[in-house]
Amino acid sequence: MTSVLTDDEVTTFFQSVERSVGVHLDLSKKYLLAARLKSVCVASDFPSVDSLVRELNRSRTGELHELAYAALTTNETSFFRDPAFFDFLKNKVLPNLIRLNSNQRKIRIWSAAVSSGQEVYSLAMLMRLYFPELQRWEVEILGSDVASPILEKAKLGIFNESEVNRGLSDIFLSKFFTKIDKSLFELSSSIRDMVKFERFNLIKDPFPFNYYDIILLRNVLIYFSLDNKVSVLDKTSTALADTHGLLFLGGAESTNGHAKLKVNLDPQWTFYQKKK
Repeated sequence: MTSVLTDDEVTTFFQSVERSVGVHLDLSKKYLLAARLKSVCVASDFPSVDSLVRELNRSRTGELHELAYAALTTNETSFFRDPAFFDFLKNKVLPNLIRLNSNQRKIRIWSAAVSSGQEVYSLAMLMRLYFPELQRWEVEILGSDVASPILEKAKLGIFNESEVNRGLSDIFLSKFFTKIDKSLFELSSSIRDMVKFERFNLIKDPFPFNYYDIILLRNVLIYFSLDNKVSVLDKTSTALADTHGLLFLGGAESTNGHAKLKVNLDPQWTFYQKKK
């Protein structure tokens, strides 16, 4: 019978999680090990979570580590999460962006912690329903996440009844989804084809330069240490288009006066741009 993990062993593992994917965990979150790593144990034939963590602590980073880190990341999301945010996109952001980009007829959007895809699919449905002229534009919507298993779910575009009942209005459900059995709904290929999904590590991977018109980094920074927040915001600022790129965070998040980003306190929704 293996002994229970010591606090030092848990701390060592949590430090490796933070170095690898940015998520900050302390001993108050120790309970997450049993709650979230059990499925990794079963899939990888480990007799217990304790034995799994010990193996992760003593071995070089590999596929097993990625599975464990993915299991520990929070994948809370829903369709049209924060309705006021999507109203702001529909009423102000997208009309202004269409006007600014009318010559090149291109829009590039990146959701940098996309989880199971509801955020980018909500955006794609919004654009298709309210801005049909964009079907003649080059529209790039990228959804990225550090967790490969959740990205595979996102790519399928299949959601259960509970998921479609969270934030999805009847107009979007009836227009863009097909019921494929008593409790599953499949998103139309016309919407799925608007979105590309890729694995991306906000801590380790190189960011593009001066590229995206909109970056969505919503409800991500709350899980990071201050140093990692500053680092990610540094890199995110370089990925924004110079003249009109917009960064959106979650409703309870801010850049804390980040030196490279200026805040716009719009009454509908706060956003950030590069400082000139």
